[in-house]
Parts: sequence; structure tokens; C-alpha cells
Amino acid sequence: MSDKLKAPEVLPSVLILGGTTTIARTLAQYLLSPDSPKASFVRLADRFSVNPPTTYLDKSFLSLLNYSSSKLEYKQVNLLNTAKHIELFTPPTEFNGINIRTNGEDVFEGFGIVFDLTGEVSFDKPELLQISNTYQTSLSLATSASKLPSNLKPKSYVRLTFPFYEQKSLPSSSAGHSESAELKPDGVRGRWWNEVLRGIGQLDLNFGVIRCAAWYGPGTYLGEIVPRLVVGHVYQYLNQEMKFLYNADLRVNTVHSLDVAQALYLLSLYLLSKPRSEVISESSVPIPFSFASSSSSGFLGTSKRSSISETWKTIPTVVPENITVKVPLFNVVDENDSTQGSLAKIVAETWSIKFGFLNSAMASLVQQFAKNDFTEMVEDVNEMHVEAWSKMLASSDPPIESSPITPFLDDHAFRKMSICLDGSKAKRILGFKAIHPKVQVQELREIIKGFQEDRLWPKLS
Repeated sequence: MSDKLKAPEVLPSVLILGGTTTIARTLAQYLLSPDSPKASFVRLADRFSVNPPTTYLDKSFLSLLNYSSSKLEYKQVNLLNTAKHIELFTPPTEFNGINIRTNGEDVFEGFGIVFDLTGEVSFDKPELLQISNTYQTSLSLATSASKLPSNLKPKSYVRLTFPFYEQKSLPSSSAGHSESAELKPDGVRGRWWNEVLRGIGQLDLNFGVIRCAAWYGPGTYLGEIVPRLVVGHVYQYLNQEMKFLYNADLRVNTVHSLDVAQALYLLSLYLLSKPRSEVISESSVPIPFSFASSSSSGFLGTSKRSSISETWKTIPTVVPENITVKVPLFNVVDENDSTQGSLAKIVAETWSIKFGFLNSAMASLVQQFAKNDFTEMVEDVNEMHVEAWSKMLASSDPPIESSPITPFLDDHAFRKMSICLDGSKAKRILGFKAIHPKVQVQELREIIKGFQEDRLWPKLS
């Protein structure tokens, strides 16, 4: 915990919007830790049902949610439905015997802190879905929050964003790309996630953003790390060496989900600690316009898929390019400066398999083939992985009929994508210090064990 920022004397009530499949469950448990509680009450609102569950919920989260004296409320709601927003941003008067909405003087108050974790994280979602589920959902929620009466208006509004930008893999001697680096959003996903920041940055909110590196943690199977573990298990099952297309020194910075939760909380305290003008002066950076020019990613260069459509011109809330939007932004990474090589090594160690990298000549041939028929190459690799995984699920003890965890990778996962971020600003201003400074084999095995106990990951004899 930071020694730079002091927690409020009276624990705030907290609203978490979305993120049930990413960081929200970890964040809720972090805020309501019995050893060091940071909230008096937490409401998590998302589109999924929890009873019966319509998405995966880990046992530790369910235990917290179903505890008789729990301070966690789950609210199933369509977050894009603006008619529900006033109700959503209004805490209950009482919850499990806890007085929620008064400040000790019988004055009704709203949620002191709001964490916005909404958005579609998959690269291959259609643009209209990204506009609806990422851009419009997040912006409409923030707009509603900004218009609340003063007693209900959040005092701190924090958005989580991901490293969905084109990032050159800088040499290890470099700290990485700072928050002020002019990075191009990567693809349709990156553009609409980026445009959310410009949209909210125009509103009357005490707003700030955490941009995390490749994240991993218990109960989470999305992101960059766990899919590598799945593929590693497939190669163990096939008794084959795991080969990587790109060089070992490609930087893929990482961060544990618990540290993402910590950073979100520290940013909320920072926003509460100073006047808005001082926060803007000290930590804000310009957020680039998302649709300035077409972008390309990986070795394929500019393609039909990476070109910018004109759909954004039909969205009236998009902030015009000539308007500069500055937002407090903080990169969050661990201490390990992970690379393709270090991650390959730790995945191989987890499964006791061999790994390697294609030599430059072979890699050039593969890349040339990919330029000619990239889709066919991806389909062939996925067919092998998925077929083996299906057999593994059926051979598990006991057999697993279905699982949301899959070795299937969209074509974006085969591109030469670096995550290379400078996290020094979060350390300096927020006092961030990683609880999990590096990815460790034992931690990955615990993550796998949790999924195996929930019968989502095959346990083979």
C-alpha cells in the first residue's frame, strides 16, 4: 500500500461498473479484504446473472458475494440503459445492516468512488459492437454520473484501459513508452477504447485512467498470459516442442490483476487528495484522436482489416480532432520487464516442456507465407490446438463437457505485438509498488489449479 496517499477516515461506498470477466472480481475482493478494508460497501453492476451464473465466477468471489454479512452487492443491469442510471448511481439506504447513504449527519450521499471497467476486450468483435459495448456504454455512464445532483455525484471516477496500442518493442535499456508517448490505437478495438478517454475527459468529472500491461491472475482466463498457458498444456499433451514465431527479446510487459486493483484504488485516492486543477497540471497528458490516419500492426502492414472505417463520422459524441483532451493517465506494470523469451520459459517450466524460437530464415518464410494466406495459417494452427484441447477435456478425470477456456487464438494473437510501457509515473505520483513483482511458475500453477477445481481445465493422469 502506498505511503504517499492516505485513505479516507470514513471508508467510502464504491461502485464498480462492468468488468466481471476481467478485473472486477479481483477489485471487489481487494476493496473488501477483511485484513485491510478499503470500502464500506461495494456494488458491482454488470449485464451477467450471478444466480444462476451466466459467466464464470470463481469460488473466492462467490464466497464473498454470498457471505451472510457481505458488504458486496451484485446488480444485474443493462449498463447502456440510461433510464436505469439514476438507480444505478444511488446506493441503498441499508445493506445487510450497514448504513450506506449517510455521512453521519443524515445527509444522503452517493458512491464516493466509481470504477469503470466496462468494454469489449476481444480484438475480433465487430466495430458496431465495440461502439455499443465499449464506447457508448462507458460514455453514457460517465455522462449520467456528471449530471447527478451534487450529493450523488462521485468524488472520484476511475477508468481502466488496456494496452490496445501499437507499441514498438524498445531495447531493454529503455524504460518503455511513457503516458505522453503518441501511440496509435491498435485496430477497431483500440480506437474505440481510446476514444472513450477523450469522451469522458470532456465531462465534469474528477476523472483519471489506469492503463495496465498484459494482465493475469486467479480466476481470469482472458488477456495475454493464460492463453499461453493453455497452448503450453496442449504442447505437453502432444509431446511437442512449443515454437514461437518472433524473437525472444520482444517485450511483453506484465502485471498481476491484484496490482491492477491496487493501482485503480491508489488513483482514486490521488484524485481525492488534490484540487482538480492541480491533478490536471501534475499528471494529465493529451489523448490522441483515434481516427487521424489508418494504422497497421504486425508484419502484415496495412490491410483491409486495419484500415479506418468512416463509421465514427456518424457518432455525434465523438470529440472532434481539433479539440485537445488531456486526462490524468498512469501506466501500471510489474518489476519484471517480461519478454517473449521470459514468458515462454516460464510457461515451458510450468508444463515441463521444451520451447524455442524459429530462426530468422524460417521466420521470414513463415511471414512470407502469412502475407499470401495468413488466414489459412491461423486456421491450421487453431485446428491443431482446438482438436487436441477437445481430446484433453474429454480425457480429463472426470471428463469436462465444455469450458470457456480455449486455445483458439484470433489472427491478432499471431502478430508481432509488443507491450512496452514505462510505469515510473505511477510509482512516483501514486506510490504504486507491485505486490506481485514478477510472473512466477507457482502463481501460474495456482491459477491452473483453481480452474481445474472448477472443472474448466483438464486434469490429466
